[in-house]
Amino acid sequence: MLILAFSDVHSPKYLRFLRADGKYDVVLMAGDLVEKSRVENLRPVVEFAKLRGKRLVAVFGNEEYREREKEFVNAYPEIKWLSDEYVVLDGERGCLAVVGSRGSLLKPTSWQRSNIPNIEAEYARKPEVIRQLIREAKRECPTVVYLSHYAPTWRTLTGESRKIWPYLGDPRMERVLVEEGVRLAVHGHAHHGRVAFAHLGKLTFYNVALPARGGPTRIRLGAQRKLI
Repeated sequence: MLILAFSDVHSPKYLRFLRADGKYDVVLMAGDLVEKSRVENLRPVVEFAKLRGKRLVAVFGNEEYREREKEFVNAYPEIKWLSDEYVVLDGERGCLAVVGSRGSLLKPTSWQRSNIPNIEAEYARKPEVIRQLIREAKRECPTVVYLSHYAPTWRTLTGESRKIWPYLGDPRMERVLVEEGVRLAVHGHAHHGRVAFAHLGKLTFYNVALPARGGPTRIRLGAQRKLI
């Protein structure tokens, strides 16, 4: 199964990086697709994704504000938006279950603590929320991809200042993904991450942030250790 993945377009800021050839079974978008939750600025991103992919799946980032999520869902029904949910995609090459979430941080930012009620508790329980979603998804399809905005590992954060890693992702998620047999995890948020992909046993993590990669990431599922 061929996957095209990207995040952190911050449209229109990094639209110039949206370049790719070919057709893909699914396009995965890992959040921060627009800047400051401007719903209308997602249109050119969606048009690019529709040109390249048969199915479009996305999660919200910190730039898609929580109070405006429904506006994104209503404005772009061609996208399957996932917020601690999963979807099973069927195609000629078999099925694919995508478990999608903003993800969690090891430490909430000061803004989050001030503006999002109970954010510490939300992040504390998030790994187990994702574990249960993976188990539910696997009952319908054995092949599961985890899609999040925040990094589920620190292995792809090299290049970012070490002191901000706890505010970029949550390494507690690694254990969940490994124990539940997930083979592929796709995330964004790390604009300066120099590591495109990293391995943990049979699990491969990809940082698909456009500012870091300079373009969308192409993945052939079943051969996650190679970019195509």
